[in-house]
Amino acid sequence: MDSLTDLILRYCVLFGRRFFAKEKISFLRVFSKEVLQLGYQLDAKLAKLQLAKRRYQNFYNGYIGDLNKADIIICTHYDTGVKNFNLTSKYAFNNSFNKKNYLISLLPIIVTFLLSIALNLFLFIPGIQEAGLLSFSGLLSLLTTLVLFYFIVRYHGGIPNQKNFVCNSSSLILLLNLMSKLDKKRKRKIAFVLLDGGCTNSFGLRMLENYSKNILKKTVIFVDSIGNDEQIQIFKPDNYAPDLHNISFTEGYIDTKFKHYLLVTSGKQDRLNRVKVNNANSSKDNELSTERIEQHTETMLNLCLQLVSGNDELNNDKNQ
Repeated sequence: MDSLTDLILRYCVLFGRRFFAKEKISFLRVFSKEVLQLGYQLDAKLAKLQLAKRRYQNFYNGYIGDLNKADIIICTHYDTGVKNFNLTSKYAFNNSFNKKNYLISLLPIIVTFLLSIALNLFLFIPGIQEAGLLSFSGLLSLLTTLVLFYFIVRYHGGIPNQKNFVCNSSSLILLLNLMSKLDKKRKRKIAFVLLDGGCTNSFGLRMLENYSKNILKKTVIFVDSIGNDEQIQIFKPDNYAPDLHNISFTEGYIDTKFKHYLLVTSGKQDRLNRVKVNNANSSKDNELSTERIEQHTETMLNLCLQLVSGNDELNNDKNQ
């Protein structure tokens, strides 16, 4: 595997934006080559969400390893969200569609729209009335209208954020670093999933929940914005009590059909037990510490090995 610095360049810069379908497909192709070198294979699956009559949105999940035979599935979302110019706060594992963020991301289009109206009303239309439609003013009016139309069609889903180092490329890099530290035996017991729709409607998670008949019996670890801070945070639902040593938990939930799951991120908790992701969905999310990734990878490795060992002991007890 390449160094963490190379991975940051590749997945935070070169493939740092994964908003449009072509960007997601390009990312999955590159990531599949990465995991192949680490002894895994990536299987990309497409699902269509119907938005209206004859209108669909494509979602692409990446399944790494044999999910049916694995004891543990580690998930993170790879898609990136709309730009909020650091005007609103984002919290780990709170990835639902936010109307406020959407409207904020449309500010450049709104400004362009108002500017186009002002130019046409006060500059271009008077020039057209004087010199005719086939004039310099008429050409400029047509040009500004076409530019506005392009922006509306291209970015009707919001202006995508370009810099996504911590949120959520850091989790992707941690997954690769974790894969590189697993031996062949552990690779068969630990699978990974790259979820689409994590910044909008969690449709990728719904795809995973319907992956197979026994998938909901698996132990799942969700990772989000793991490069956010030095302090690791692990949440679990109150009906799940894994027997793990030297690992502390906080009660936390997400909307999922899975019963046995953990939520892993980094940062400081507020009074509502939320973890704020600093500079998420803004141009300020442009730094990532390799030391922090390495530190949190070791924590994840310890967590996974304990969970796998616990499952091995449980299976041995059943066979006796």
